[in-house]
Amino acid sequence: MNQPESSKSLFLGGAAKATAANRERDVPRMGAESGYEAVVVEDVAPVRISAFIGFLISLASFTAAVAKPMLVLPALAIVICLFALRKHAGKAKPVGTTVARIGLALACLFGSTGFFVHYLKYRTLGDQATYFAQQYLELAANGEEALALELQKSAPNRQVSTMKLDAAYKLDQSAQEQLETFRAGPYSDVKRLGPEIPWELDRRPRVFQKYGREKVDTYWRDPTGQFDNVIQIELQWNPSRDKDESDWQVTLFQIERELIVAPVVL
Repeated sequence: MNQPESSKSLFLGGAAKATAANRERDVPRMGAESGYEAVVVEDVAPVRISAFIGFLISLASFTAAVAKPMLVLPALAIVICLFALRKHAGKAKPVGTTVARIGLALACLFGSTGFFVHYLKYRTLGDQATYFAQQYLELAANGEEALALELQKSAPNRQVSTMKLDAAYKLDQSAQEQLETFRAGPYSDVKRLGPEIPWELDRRPRVFQKYGREKVDTYWRDPTGQFDNVIQIELQWNPSRDKDESDWQVTLFQIERELIVAPVVL
């Protein structure tokens, strides 16, 4: 019994569409025993290039413990590795996810290590500078002007420890001029108030780098109210070189001044 022409055309049209869809979805593959097989495109594992990029950046993240600006590397590696571990809609596991996990672990390790190294370093420098600045204020309060002035010089330019500073300064005209300038600063105020003043920190010390040198800014106030201004003492950490030992140098001793900024003309 013959089918109507319309039924045949509908059947053939549906079969043709199904064959075309399967042809687009399947890719021929040569099998070892069974000849050609069909591979579904969705089952082909994608390669996550971002995983390998993140892994390489995480390897370079060890420099975060050496220089503070390098802390950006582990942060960047974490972002890239997390992007490489995004979900995949297909059944096959993307290539590179294991590498991304290793890179993520390395970036977290190096990043946390670098952060704590810099934190402890800055904390130690701040505490040492605070102690030294307090001792410096005591020297000034006790009238040890020659010794206080010597501590503003670098170690190679200071007088030898066995020399009597007062006698040496009296014989040196340039040293006398330096003393006069030093007396015109906050030294005279600190000496006038005397050693009974319990100087306190006005704010937390600021640790920073300038021209590759470690510096700390400390600010001191008089809690008794006899001195209204704030004294700024900036110190520089000089690491040990050759036979010289590491030491602190007072690079700024002044009354805090308000920074004058020129107005912006739009």
